[in-house]
Amino acid sequence: MAEETTNLGPLFDAGVTRSRRRMKAAGLDADYDLAHEHFDVAHFLMQVRPLLTGNRDPLAHFLGNGAEAKASPEINFDMAAYLARHPERATGRERSPYLAWLKHGRAAGEIADPALGIEQMAGVLGLDPAAVVAELQAVRLDLQERLRSGTLGDMVARAAEIEPLIGDIWPETARLRIPPFATDISAHQVAAIHSCHAQAGFRRARVLLVVSDPRWGGGRRVEGHLAHALARTMPADEIVVVYTDTGGHGPPSRFPPGVREVSLAPELAAFEDEFAERVLVELLRSFKADVIVNINSVLLYRAMSDYGKALAASERLFLVMFGNEQMPAGNWVGLPLRYFYRTFDAVAGVITDSHHLRDWLIDRHQLTADMQARLHVFSAPVDPSVRLVERSERPAGRRPQVFWAGRFDRQKRVDIAFQVARSMPEVDFRFWGEKVLNAPGAGPKPDNVRLEGPYAHFSEVPLADADAWLYTSGWDGVPSQLLEVAMTGVPIVGSLVGGTGEILVPECAWPVADLEDPQAYAAALREVLADLPAAFAKARHLRELMLSDRSEEHYADHALDVLLGVPSGEEEPS
Repeated sequence: MAEETTNLGPLFDAGVTRSRRRMKAAGLDADYDLAHEHFDVAHFLMQVRPLLTGNRDPLAHFLGNGAEAKASPEINFDMAAYLARHPERATGRERSPYLAWLKHGRAAGEIADPALGIEQMAGVLGLDPAAVVAELQAVRLDLQERLRSGTLGDMVARAAEIEPLIGDIWPETARLRIPPFATDISAHQVAAIHSCHAQAGFRRARVLLVVSDPRWGGGRRVEGHLAHALARTMPADEIVVVYTDTGGHGPPSRFPPGVREVSLAPELAAFEDEFAERVLVELLRSFKADVIVNINSVLLYRAMSDYGKALAASERLFLVMFGNEQMPAGNWVGLPLRYFYRTFDAVAGVITDSHHLRDWLIDRHQLTADMQARLHVFSAPVDPSVRLVERSERPAGRRPQVFWAGRFDRQKRVDIAFQVARSMPEVDFRFWGEKVLNAPGAGPKPDNVRLEGPYAHFSEVPLADADAWLYTSGWDGVPSQLLEVAMTGVPIVGSLVGGTGEILVPECAWPVADLEDPQAYAAALREVLADLPAAFAKARHLRELMLSDRSEEHYADHALDVLLGVPSGEEEPS
């Protein structure tokens, strides 16, 4: 038997030759002969090097281990992978699952390939799994030949002469890893990105809005405002919204027709955080967008811890931040507190919905003038189509009515609202929102409070019956609810906190500075109810002020200038 010469060196080659001489002669054992036809002695001995110097038959050693065999008999067969797909072969009649595969499984299409994620990648490549396996095996055999006797292996051998430790990698060549089939995770990651691009129609995007979730009620919200603004200067289908933390799609009215939505969150369900973050980063980069805007995506904030600098090198990234939240113990939490200082250096800018939050960020982080220039306030536009409530007097015989709406949680201070109602028994209060039992510490519902339940859209509230609107939030940005009420011309008595002062100006509303004093709210409401014609005339001025300061045109001009560098009043060339 002639000795085969390989790049692994003469000692290894001599050991392979000796091992071949110890193998059984043909014709003594049919199963052995069948395995012998496919058994790659050199490949096997690279994995079980102690057999190079012993007296054992390598094939008999492999077959004797049965389903417990760790080393593979040929480069395109892996025992663990095969049994993971076909566990019944581990307990069959054959003395080795390898024999079962050679006799029956291979012809039946059973996959024994060592690659992981074959089924996932088959969908990505548009091939059936058998075709993917055939491609992998051809690549693997070609690489094996180039390493054993070709120039590639010769280069490895020469490098090992200079640094002997390099020679230790030869056993690894028996387990060639072909990305993304190298690990189950990497294959799933690629499949997840492919699925997202399928949702987006396999087209790039100019703008990516990365949003935490789509379940934010029926209004436009900031992602809707941005999409409508940007659609003034580009086709709407060049805008892609990616939902990262919760899957789904936004309500039909949120985005202009043509905006594409991608539900990434369900694709990430099987991943640990670090792998999910990598999927998001690669997905964002693959769209080759002009700008990426993060709107409350915790996943993207986390990903920026590791990938922020890499993203900043190729992407223009903006963060949209809203106010922090106070916990029951009095401490504050929120995305601005947790992530601003960690991410600010890696982004083109930070967008807030209020001047209050911008000033807080500047003061807390002692930002220089150059840093302040990267903070932008996008004042949410109002909807001029909201109907103005005309009121000269209250209908005869009807008790005064004060409306309140919101989540029954600590922020909205339902306890204060109930105390206001108790102090005004002559007034009927109507509350829209979840059940009051969900508000810790609110106490029993006053007799003059009627719970209406939540509303799906603001237009469902019978505002023609409202004499005043009460707002009792303990902390806030610029709430969209107040912007909606301001457009109706209904007088607003509300807490002066956070960004609410940007709506509740004293000339047009009744701001309450002492948030803990129910009597302060009650006094303001009594002032409204004492002279409804004057109160509604004052509230109409608030509508006019909002229309002037918060028009869609102004918002769009500002957004285009900041995000795309389009000067105010101009459009990009087509």
